[in-house]
Amino acid sequence: MNAHWPEIPRAPGVFVTGTDTDVGKTVIAAGLTAALRAQGVQAAYFKPIQSGAPEEGGRLIATDARFAKELALLAEPLSVLTPVTLKLPLAPAVAAAQAGVRIDLEVIAAAYRDLASRYEFLVVEGAGGLYVPLVDNHFLVLDLARWLQLPLIVVARPGLGTINHSVMTVKTIEHAGLPVVGVIINQYPDNPNLAARTNPGIIEAISGRPILAKVPVIPDLESGQGKAALIRALHPIFESPAWRQFWA
Repeated sequence: MNAHWPEIPRAPGVFVTGTDTDVGKTVIAAGLTAALRAQGVQAAYFKPIQSGAPEEGGRLIATDARFAKELALLAEPLSVLTPVTLKLPLAPAVAAAQAGVRIDLEVIAAAYRDLASRYEFLVVEGAGGLYVPLVDNHFLVLDLARWLQLPLIVVARPGLGTINHSVMTVKTIEHAGLPVVGVIINQYPDNPNLAARTNPGIIEAISGRPILAKVPVIPDLESGQGKAALIRALHPIFESPAWRQFWA
């Protein structure tokens, strides 16, 4: 670990990253947290930084953490689940620079230490893809994952182009010396075309990591029925050999 990064504990958990932005990391990370809690695991969601946070009542709101809080029935304040919020929908380092602030890793470390001391499992969500800058151009999402030292799950799209993006993401993580649990295909269609049908097997073959789940398109994640469908789609992951390799 870089000597300039604040000290944090080694905690049981998983880091959820994606092939790129808007691939559904928040849905998957929140869903994993809820599914673990449904099994009796004291799990918490943690997204260190959210950019593009809307303003409500004069305050920036961590909407991703709010979704996870409601889905997983977490009692934590949003300021703990996401300690850094930025208004502009840009890479966090750029959004911070435009706001005239610099992201303080100690703020993130303090929230992480707090959650790690009170929960038995943390589901951490990154921001965008692995090479998105968080602090200047020297601390990336990949560095955040290296700092936390958690196994990673990659969230990917089902359609054309996902083979390249998914495999490169897996190989980048492994090159950084971090383990990959596997890949989750999100928004998998009910009637997949030929690309969507064949992509999962090819990703597994080239990356060497399993497809953990193919999460279907869920129309209304705010409804009880939608939340239950998401948890059902993710539940089999915990019985997979890949998951048990890390958490027996």
